Amino acid sequence: MAKSKESKPSDKGSLPDLDAADVRNWLNRHPEFLKENADLLMEAAPPSRPSGEGVVDMQSFLVERLQSEVRRLTDTQNTFVAAARINQHTQKMIHASVQLILSATGFAHFVHILTQDLPEILEVDVITLCIEDGPIPLPEMTGLQRLKAGSIDRANWHMGHILMRPVATKSRAIFGPAMDLVYSDSLIKLEVPSLHAQAMLAIGSREEGHFHPDQGTELLAFLATCTQSCLQMWLENTTP
Repeated sequence: MAKSKESKPSDKGSLPDLDAADVRNWLNRHPEFLKENADLLMEAAPPSRPSGEGVVDMQSFLVERLQSEVRRLTDTQNTFVAAARINQHTQKMIHASVQLILSATGFAHFVHILTQDLPEILEVDVITLCIEDGPIPLPEMTGLQRLKAGSIDRANWHMGHILMRPVATKSRAIFGPAMDLVYSDSLIKLEVPSLHAQAMLAIGSREEGHFHPDQGTELLAFLATCTQSCLQMWLENTTP
């Protein structure tokens, strides 16, 4: 009588030995596995098949194309994830800035928050509030830059209200003594009726390319709206 095959008892905690048939059968029972782990296809080596001269090995070609597609989709996914994280971080910075602006107790305090506190929150090097000469007298204070009438409209706004410049033009009129720190900047027009003059917010970074035209401007536009509303309110409360 032939002895029946007995499997050797495996060590506690060790995995059973698997052969190709076991793996194949398991994958047949779990067809969703490769869909959920498509990156494994990148490591799979396509079978090489002998072919005559001028005959294309279509199986290898299709596998290589699938591997390339998986790499492309993985890179795209990583790009989207990175962009989402940056956007979330920027959103938190803008919201924190708006909360601080709203805590101002007067016009001078408002300008101080805008030009002295916000650069740290927004991770930039300098912010100034630029206002052209007009009929409304304004006190001299750090961060408040007075410009000649017509200066703001000379910038190339491209029919918009926000200008993103990867390489900034050195301007003492806009950035004052911090001019040499600025290598990239964002200029944002403000609509403040009580000023009877043009105004803008200028944000500068020492990192060239920190601002560029391909960046989204929705969050900066939100910051500008809050800034001009607060500026309008403080001017109405302080102007006789």
